[in-house]
Amino acid sequence: MLLGESRIVSALKRAAAASPADETLIAAQRESFTTLRFAGERIHQSFQEEEVTVWVKVAVRGRIGVATTCSLSHEALMKAIESAMTITRVAVKPTASASRPTASAAKPTTPPFSSAPPKIPTPRLTTYFPGTAHRPLTEIVPMIQHLWKTAGSVGVSLAGSFVRGEEELAVAGSRGLAQYQPFSIAGLRLVPTKGKASGFAAQVSRDLGVLEPEPLLERALRLCRMNEDPKEIPVGKYDVLLEPEAVSELLEWLGYIGFGAKQVTERTSFMAGRMGERIMGRGISISDDGANPEGLAVPFDYEGIPKQQVPLIRQGVASGIVYDSHYARLHRHGSTGHAGSYDQFEGPLPTNLFLAAGDPPAAELIRKMDRGLWIGRFHYVSGLLNTQEALMTGLTRDGTFLIKKGKVAGAVKNLRFTQSILEAFSKVAAVSRERRLVADPSQGLSAAVCPALLIQDFTFTGQTK
Repeated sequence: MLLGESRIVSALKRAAAASPADETLIAAQRESFTTLRFAGERIHQSFQEEEVTVWVKVAVRGRIGVATTCSLSHEALMKAIESAMTITRVAVKPTASASRPTASAAKPTTPPFSSAPPKIPTPRLTTYFPGTAHRPLTEIVPMIQHLWKTAGSVGVSLAGSFVRGEEELAVAGSRGLAQYQPFSIAGLRLVPTKGKASGFAAQVSRDLGVLEPEPLLERALRLCRMNEDPKEIPVGKYDVLLEPEAVSELLEWLGYIGFGAKQVTERTSFMAGRMGERIMGRGISISDDGANPEGLAVPFDYEGIPKQQVPLIRQGVASGIVYDSHYARLHRHGSTGHAGSYDQFEGPLPTNLFLAAGDPPAAELIRKMDRGLWIGRFHYVSGLLNTQEALMTGLTRDGTFLIKKGKVAGAVKNLRFTQSILEAFSKVAAVSRERRLVADPSQGLSAAVCPALLIQDFTFTGQTK
């Protein structure tokens, strides 16, 4: 059950008001998840996990300290404030100026923060469905059993997981700020196997009633059936049709290495020095929008600032980045509501990414291909090879198919790609009309909504044997 707004917010406000620091900001996040993992026609793991994490940030004479605790008791919160204040005694004092970073200032000093004012208009979003978080497992288990029996009836073994849970996020500040939002989440992940062939399909939503287990299973079984007896093909450049799950991997890495103000300030981002330039194809428009219900909406960040819609790429042109209050001061820009927890060092990051849809239906994209590869998803992706060019590497998984003359000609063995995603997204030939929400249900405050992409000359550098 939810702890509730009254209990969490009152605890944070009381501690923030009692803090002797010049400024105090406190964020609390509670997570409660139930996970069922199944394989071989049995549920082999069933567990419940619940956790409360509280982050405290204080400023004392311009110095900043951060501490964490796992309790909402007043004693624990005050002890965390005391620990954070102790850190300020040995912390390097930041400059009070907020001058705009220059090319020579790769690592600007940290300006002092101030907690947000008490009244900030925040969108009212429906992010919690009681029937999702509290549906009895006696109703969930028969659904899973039906899925593996259906798969077994066609000679396929089914593995996967079901996750459902709830989260609460609250933020309070010494100037009276108080924000609270509850969230529910449900996700189903299916991996059918037959011999060495495998398929994959997944779905996630804040509303359990939206999940469609049987169509999901049919999609996964179709990939598994097609994936039998994969052949080796030479490495090199191929036109590729990337399913939304594969696109999501690339998009999330772009967000991590390039769309945050810290990466731009330190000039490790592919966006640094290129704002206003065309760095991708005209068919690519990317935004971050925490208030969009098509994704996993989150109305505010860990500083209590409402999330803004931020155009990152407009028709291939570098258009914007995301800010927290720290980097907003440095760049003389308003915060876009993208602060993370106070103990993370990546700076503000986009966590509700959207890649704009195109015109053709997804079913038409294969017919547009003369010769190429259809890829279900990637794994083991690394986007750290060369972040200024968005050079990434990774492997295909659970379905890679050769396309000839607009038709599937057979499965191929998994391949390793090594590719600049800036270059790849500059060679997009088509974007599907349909999009899918892709997320890890155990990480319910971040997600990506992606179409399928048809890309020319995607580079593969290795193959499995």
